[in-house]
Amino acid sequence: MFEDLYDEISRLWSWRWPVAQGQIILVEIERVRRANAREDTLRLSVVYSFSVGDDGPYGGESFWSPAFSFNAVKKLREAKRKLHAGLPVPVRYRSDDPSVNKLDRSVWKEF
Repeated sequence: MFEDLYDEISRLWSWRWPVAQGQIILVEIERVRRANAREDTLRLSVVYSFSVGDDGPYGGESFWSPAFSFNAVKKLREAKRKLHAGLPVPVRYRSDDPSVNKLDRSVWKEF
């Protein structure tokens, strides 16, 4: 339990972590049901892999949702088209445990 909490808190400083070159494996638009919401929400799920030197492969999954629901489906489809399988992406990883990682924020910059 405390390890999970430590992992999540450490992600707040992920912009200071080392960067590795990763590759997108899968991109999907997901429907997510929130506990107290009347409607499902949509988000983009990006699955990626990377290696650190001879160590790896490691993997991860990142999510993105448009800030506003207006034209959300269109924005998600455009993002899915731009972030396709095989695309190289920068991945930030915790140096003491590369299994704790996330896509660099530059991936989401234009969305």
